Amino acid sequence: EKILASNNLFIDESPVTFLEDTSQKGYMWALVGGEGPNPAHCVYFFKENRRHAHVEEMLKNYRGTLHSDKYGAYESLAQTGQILWCPCWAHIRRKFFDIEMGDPPFKEWMLLQIHTLFELEKSAWASSPEERLQIRQQQEVPLIDEMIAQAKSKLIDGKILPKSKLKEALSYFLSLTPYLKNYTKSPHARLDNNVAERAIRPLAIGRKNWLFFGNDHSGRRLAILSSFTATCQQFGVNP
Repeated sequence: EKILASNNLFIDESPVTFLEDTSQKGYMWALVGGEGPNPAHCVYFFKENRRHAHVEEMLKNYRGTLHSDKYGAYESLAQTGQILWCPCWAHIRRKFFDIEMGDPPFKEWMLLQIHTLFELEKSAWASSPEERLQIRQQQEVPLIDEMIAQAKSKLIDGKILPKSKLKEALSYFLSLTPYLKNYTKSPHARLDNNVAERAIRPLAIGRKNWLFFGNDHSGRRLAILSSFTATCQQFGVNP
């Protein structure tokens, strides 16, 4: 209830294996919300698959700002106008960082612009909410507009190999054009989804040890226990 009532919600999911008659792939979702740039309330959900319906059910009562990666279920919610969707700029950065060849100067230019955005955000979060919006509108929005223009120009000039990582990074970036500046519209929004990624990381580490769930009920039990312990840790309470 606290998470769904907050201005900010961060969400991420990770695949897990569970056993029924055979080995199957399920998903654990992490939802983090609350006030400030690093909210403390965290809840996990285990689902037997990655259907959009699960996201719609979890977020059916949410009307705030949602941070996530570019999974279609989140984008669909954004298109309905139910949420203000802020796709993660750390994911965008990763796409350009992974480019191995194609146009090194352009890659470095894009990474520098993204680095500048993150540096400006440090100043923005050290300021009042009103000043934060002003920094974003006056300094960050023009940077993003220039990045979009340069990316479109690079994609249109036709000199990029169709299956290259440069083409993949540009397509990923430009597909998010309608949403790239959404975080500049809310003083509560963040540039990245690192809050949720940090919440999901212990699951990825644990998965290397316990390998799989015995069944779907085990997945739900772990989700409940993890929600309790993760939130306790954020508040400095011994679980």
